[in-house]
Amino acid sequence: MSNPTHDMEINRLIKIMATLRSKTGCPWDRQQTPQSLKGYLLEEAYEVLDAIDHHNPTEVCDELGDLLLQVVFLAQIYHEQGLFNFTDVAKSIADKLIRRHPHVFGEADQAHHAERWEAIKRQERETRGQGHSLAERLPKTMPALKTAQKISKKIPLPTAILLQEQIQDNCISLSDQMEQAAPRGDRESPAAIIGHILYQTVQLATTLGVDAEDALRQKNNTLIAATDRKKQTREGHQ
Repeated sequence: MSNPTHDMEINRLIKIMATLRSKTGCPWDRQQTPQSLKGYLLEEAYEVLDAIDHHNPTEVCDELGDLLLQVVFLAQIYHEQGLFNFTDVAKSIADKLIRRHPHVFGEADQAHHAERWEAIKRQERETRGQGHSLAERLPKTMPALKTAQKISKKIPLPTAILLQEQIQDNCISLSDQMEQAAPRGDRESPAAIIGHILYQTVQLATTLGVDAEDALRQKNNTLIAATDRKKQTREGHQ
């Protein structure tokens, strides 16, 4: 059922963006391109994550609005080029949700939903003329930690105990390397060993059902808060 207030606010946002991009609009908004907006899109997405971590609904709502602005902004630019508009974007994701949930919007049963989901995604890629290799499926701009977690979900994972042993072995190898004045020719470089350790840690996180990217982000937030508290304490004693 259509919600008049919802439709009105969405249309108002689209019209505001069109005005900002018009000849009588804002010079800064008119200068923007998809390339120039990439950084803002990523920044707003991270700010949504931060707001969610703060458990503040008002802040989450505000940050989601900023993220939505980037979607509307990009859709407006492509609309000006005669390629697609915001309605096309909404239709695309709505059609995709219905297509990928035949057990909800169709007659399929609940069984084997995960396998069916992957089969549908595969068919979608083939329809668009896209391949199925990891190199083609994983965005090149995705953070390395998140990419590693995606890869680890596509291959058989060792047990948590074995991964811990592998991490320990690599830490010992790295320590041995650091004690040498110069690495031996038959040994891996410290960078390669650290790469093993990082990836095996991601594999361990995947095995335990932990999002490695989110776990490290949470740890960073804790360290930042602790560092700021220490700084404030030192300044208070000065």
